[in-house]
Amino acid sequence: MTAKDIRAANLRDPELCRAYAACGSFLRRNFVAHYFPLRQLLPPGRRPYWDAILALSIHVDDLIDDARVPVPERMVRYDAYTRDFFALLDGQDPWTGPPSSRQDRLGRAFGRAFAHFTRVWDIPRESVELALTNIGADLRVTEYASFADLERHIRSTGGEHNMWLNALLGSRAHHSEEAREHAVSALLGLQLTDNLRDLREDLADGRLFLPLDDLKAFGLDRAELEAAARDRRMTDRLRDLARFEAERARGHLDRAADWWRWADADARELPRQYVSMARCVLRQVPHSRHDVFHAPALRGRLACVTAAGAGLALGYARRAANRRFTSPGNKADPAHALKGSRPS
Repeated sequence: MTAKDIRAANLRDPELCRAYAACGSFLRRNFVAHYFPLRQLLPPGRRPYWDAILALSIHVDDLIDDARVPVPERMVRYDAYTRDFFALLDGQDPWTGPPSSRQDRLGRAFGRAFAHFTRVWDIPRESVELALTNIGADLRVTEYASFADLERHIRSTGGEHNMWLNALLGSRAHHSEEAREHAVSALLGLQLTDNLRDLREDLADGRLFLPLDDLKAFGLDRAELEAAARDRRMTDRLRDLARFEAERARGHLDRAADWWRWADADARELPRQYVSMARCVLRQVPHSRHDVFHAPALRGRLACVTAAGAGLALGYARRAANRRFTSPGNKADPAHALKGSRPS
């Protein structure tokens, strides 16, 4: 995070500045390949808030998904962290003593920055409660009977995350139901792709994010799927299922294609490139002949960033052109960004 970003976001409190800086440093160290290029597509005054959204979201996901920790202990850690975070939202400070670990220190900083973000951008507490409660359910709910059940879960977790991003894209995105649906479609497309790519890891954790109805439609059951995952063995029926799930994800990304139209002129490139990079990640599935057990996840994601380079460069150019027609207040002042107008 640069001094320019901090000034543009009107951050003055030293403790808050340190909290936001911790978010940016964490993301830069661990996710530079796809974090930094997208971040630069936001106006400087909104970038620290984007950092806070991502850092908190990744932190709580890590508490849930840390395979080195037994599932019951993960539940305890997650419940303790969210309890402290909501106390912070209520005006108490549960983090007065020294942190017990590096993870604890980072979690405190991310929580402080995100709590401040919710106040500045008028994010309802109910939205945060819904997201964090349902993220915690990932450890308690081990399967979903139908796609409708899975979709409800994704909407109530990641859908809220993309609603928070919509706030940073401007008032039209923040307050439009159509913009919310486009954002959720983008999230569904990316999450359904990740469900395929992470299938083996999730099953090893005792969780299944492919609907049981879909398995049944392709003549599969959970026990057969678990055996295939243990052996990294693709069968014809499993390959057909993966093809079906990939097509469903592609349909959601197609519906998300116009998400950028609801963003402010100087923020439109972020949703445009978000969808573009999600499409690139999805393309890795058919490129591996729908073999979800042998797709090179990391290499595929890095290849997407490389392949998206031309699109990002074009995005920067478009954003620079749009900036000439945008007032300085629009880039830095959250209150200004939340004033209503219609999408073009």
